[in-house]
Amino acid sequence: MNWDAVGAIAEAIGTIGVIASLVYVAVQVRQNSKLTDQSILATRSAMVHDTTVSYSRFFELLAEDGELADIYRRGTSAEELNQNDTIRFESLIEIYMAWLEDVNHQYKSDLYFDEDDDVDLIEYMAPAYKSLLLSPTGRDWWVRVAPHTSTPSIYAKINKIIGQWEAEDA
Repeated sequence: MNWDAVGAIAEAIGTIGVIASLVYVAVQVRQNSKLTDQSILATRSAMVHDTTVSYSRFFELLAEDGELADIYRRGTSAEELNQNDTIRFESLIEIYMAWLEDVNHQYKSDLYFDEDDDVDLIEYMAPAYKSLLLSPTGRDWWVRVAPHTSTPSIYAKINKIIGQWEAEDA
């Protein structure tokens, strides 16, 4: 038996094994990439769903409780609120602003929208929370409580937006 021939056959078998391994790894990487993309899509879909449910829950509170709806109406229309109603109105503001901060965090983490969406969520949602924060009770809450419960970047951004609203109203 010729040892050179045996060596050449072994080398050919080794080359075939390497090629087969590379093909196998390529197939596995492709499958893993597809599963990762599906997982990202599922995570984003779940975030959108959870956000929608949380946002809807804020208004369900008002729809389910006529007294709370009246407090919301009076609070956002600058009518005077008694001490208990002020607490309940401020609690609604807390719920809304906590939701907004959570959604903003998801957005910044690329968990909510597609990466190429360049919307500033805090500015985009401003019309929705304007009546809460421009009311006398909301304004007082913002000055007194928000600096301690909001992240500094969101607090600064909303302060800027409030300044724009006040300039428009002046």
